[in-house]
Amino acid sequence: MEFLKMLESIRTPLGEAFFFFCTYGGEEIMLLGLICLFYWCLDKKLAYRMTFAYLPSALAVNVIKLTCRVERPWVRDPSFTAVERAKKSATGYSFPSGHTQNATALFGTLGYTRKKLWQRLLLFLIIPLVMLSRMYLGVHTPSDVLVSFAVSSIIVLGINLLADKLTLTHKRRLILMIFLLMAAVATMIYTYLLYAGGTIEYKDAADSFKGCGGGMGFLICWVLETRYVNFSVKCKKPWMQAVKLLIGIAGVLILKEGIKHSFNALFGPNFFTDVFRYFVIMLWAMLGMPLIIKKFFQPAEGDNHSK
Repeated sequence: MEFLKMLESIRTPLGEAFFFFCTYGGEEIMLLGLICLFYWCLDKKLAYRMTFAYLPSALAVNVIKLTCRVERPWVRDPSFTAVERAKKSATGYSFPSGHTQNATALFGTLGYTRKKLWQRLLLFLIIPLVMLSRMYLGVHTPSDVLVSFAVSSIIVLGINLLADKLTLTHKRRLILMIFLLMAAVATMIYTYLLYAGGTIEYKDAADSFKGCGGGMGFLICWVLETRYVNFSVKCKKPWMQAVKLLIGIAGVLILKEGIKHSFNALFGPNFFTDVFRYFVIMLWAMLGMPLIIKKFFQPAEGDNHSK
């Protein structure tokens, strides 16, 4: 807490604006947006790699969060003040940092796959900036971000090294899907038992339920897309890339907010809503949108654009 109080003492409006911008590098919207951009428009294989780096690291961080149940800095020390608008994205428990995990999975994988040194350094630099931003804004302690970075880095590095060496056949995809699906289901059950038993509140369980729902949806869609759809990111015309990105993101946002508000109005906030809506979001992003791309945007075989 002493380090956070030192940062609190040197906060300025300009500093808050800068680090609030930096913290977006670990936001859910950044994660979804970049993965969708690469998946639909730029590099499908890299998008899969980023998602596979994200999923096990997110499951690990959520399990640690719910097991340790460390409160946020301003809860642990009422004399400490966090930046108020940063609290909105500071959901669930404090330890380890979810934003750090997101940034490590996303930009760590992007940096790992770049060939030019300046690109690697630039992408890797985003991770410590996100870590520092979470502390400057007062929503995480040094142990929160450092442990998250360590756990996530080990998993992300392992996934990327494995991706470099392993050739995925359909059988191997099924085995990997089943293994990670079991991990997601186990995490979901663990979260539900803690929630149902009164050990944790719904607000502390929500992020885990969302991650499990999205993870299960992704794994199923990954096997189905690679086996039966196998779309290409290339378009008939360059301007169509922007169109399909807008259609895809609009679908994600409509599902994300539409299911949330309609289900909450009917049943109130509950774990099923979070699991279901993130499962459906992945169904749209990883399978529904690729089917649309293949039907309306992808060049026909033999077309010059497809070469």
